Amino acid sequence: MKSKLALIIFLLIGSLTYAQIEVIGVVKDEKTKTPLEEVRIQLKPISNKGAGYWTGTMTKENGKYRVSTTMTLPAVISYQKQGCGKKSINIRKGDQVPNEVFLDCTDEAIKAIIIEQTLDTDGDGLVDKNDKCPKEFGTEENEGCPDETDEKEEIIEKNIKANTVNDASEEDRRKSDIDNVISSRIYFDLNLYNINPGETSKLNEIKKLLESYSDININIIGHTSSDGPSDYNMILSQKRAKMVENTLIKLGIDSSRLNVSFFGEDNPSMTNQTSNGKAMNRRVEFSINNK
Repeated sequence: MKSKLALIIFLLIGSLTYAQIEVIGVVKDEKTKTPLEEVRIQLKPISNKGAGYWTGTMTKENGKYRVSTTMTLPAVISYQKQGCGKKSINIRKGDQVPNEVFLDCTDEAIKAIIIEQTLDTDGDGLVDKNDKCPKEFGTEENEGCPDETDEKEEIIEKNIKANTVNDASEEDRRKSDIDNVISSRIYFDLNLYNINPGETSKLNEIKKLLESYSDININIIGHTSSDGPSDYNMILSQKRAKMVENTLIKLGIDSSRLNVSFFGEDNPSMTNQTSNGKAMNRRVEFSINNK
């Protein structure tokens, strides 16, 4: 259903009729429904005579945008992003502008976009593109960089943990590290395979495990809920597992240490009869594969 988001106010100026046009909305990828940032938007009149003012903007975080100007109607608003094509919508008196606009991104482009918009190398809650210290755990107040007070406390805490760990056997420490990873789950939204920002810290823990123990590999296992056809769910579970694999590779893990498998809706961890159970079934699991 379309919602009327273009506010058009007509003013008589001489013999011309001008309209104050304001459009607010969000731009997404057609297939994955991923919000698209940095989409170039232009709003301008179709006629050049007595046209008024044309304007442009870029979509911001979560694909949102707002653009307004004064011009004669009819007008046209266009949306364009490299790898995702271009779309134009004509605006005439009484027209409605859709709340959501969809571009058709290529598979290669949307994979790169999802990684760029969700990758959080240091696991501090700020994605790398917005993080001034992407490889150091920091605070939002410091734009992703560490706070000096926090650093001192972290050093003290690390020393305490180091002393405690030294009291444990190497085998116990290894078992604990492995158990923590294989108990992790990456959960996904309905019909999507992009990784939510809140899940990226789990992938950083897997990276640390593989860096600490060179004799183990990781199995990445994709699953879905029972929503949708089974053949579609099989493909979706593969995409979820591959997205996790690609993100780990981006973090510096050699692809030879990652093994991908997928089972669609065939191996639920909970019942598919409830919404909560379905949410828990939209997951990627991990297991250890010794070399």
